[in-house]
Amino acid sequence: MTFFSILVALIAEQYRPVSASHWIHRVGARWLDWIAGEFGGKTEDGASPVGARIACLAAFILPTFVVFVIYVACMLTYPILGFIWNVAIAYLFFGFRQFSHSFTMVHEAIENHDLPAARLALGEWYGPELDVSHLSETEVISLALERAIIGAHHHVFGVLFWFMMPMGPAGVVLYRLADTASQRWSEKGDFNLSEAARHFFYVLDWIPARITAMGFAIVGNFEGAVYGWRYLTGKWADSLSAVILAAGSGALGVRLGEPLSEPDSDEALRMAEAGEPMVYEVGLEPTERTMRSAIGLVWRLVIAWMALLLMLTISLWLG
Repeated sequence: MTFFSILVALIAEQYRPVSASHWIHRVGARWLDWIAGEFGGKTEDGASPVGARIACLAAFILPTFVVFVIYVACMLTYPILGFIWNVAIAYLFFGFRQFSHSFTMVHEAIENHDLPAARLALGEWYGPELDVSHLSETEVISLALERAIIGAHHHVFGVLFWFMMPMGPAGVVLYRLADTASQRWSEKGDFNLSEAARHFFYVLDWIPARITAMGFAIVGNFEGAVYGWRYLTGKWADSLSAVILAAGSGALGVRLGEPLSEPDSDEALRMAEAGEPMVYEVGLEPTERTMRSAIGLVWRLVIAWMALLLMLTISLWLG
């Protein structure tokens, strides 16, 4: 049922995409804002540490429980209703169109050699946190690729992983709410709430992030992905994103993130005496062609996931 639910949801999304302004996103945002308002403001840092953890449980577990109860009730009465419920949840929370529109705008501007338009599209995607006024074309492409790779994981591959868990559609809701809260609560400046949400999402995403990185290695440049995963994760502050981006950049054969700093002579001597390998950059500078390659990489991994799901479905039928 999981395979066909995802397949139908993917097809439906191609014809009627779920945009960032869709009602499901507005409802989720209001729910998280209400939880933050109820539990925030208890200390100088916002919610107390205990209150922040309780806020996470209330924000994530309650909707997850409701979705799971409906799923079980449908499966116990009329399984076809369970299938429809699966498709509805997958359609609302899973898919490319929830992040790819901005990437497409940047890509089209780069294709047309319109750097100001590419900067504008990238700035709207990242928000006020990023100053795009002085970015070069290579930097614009690099930042767009990073955002797209992480978006593909959060909206597609991480969701796929949790959909395959026994919780079914409830796992999808849990994952997406935790991801949204980790970003939205950070923007509100509530330290304890944002830290609790990030820790909660870290636990949920630890395994999916590594499965996505392995997937990039399988469908892309294997050696480059493994080398990046092993040695280049220090280029990004967030440990989960670093695994995905290092493997993704290696799989594409391009350089993403901040350039590596060259070790000074003393450090190089110490590394040589200790037998530590020298860490070096791999790949080329990203170009417009890389953006097209990134789209192909993501689609190949989606096809690999779907093929795996199809084989599991057939094996269950035959068993």
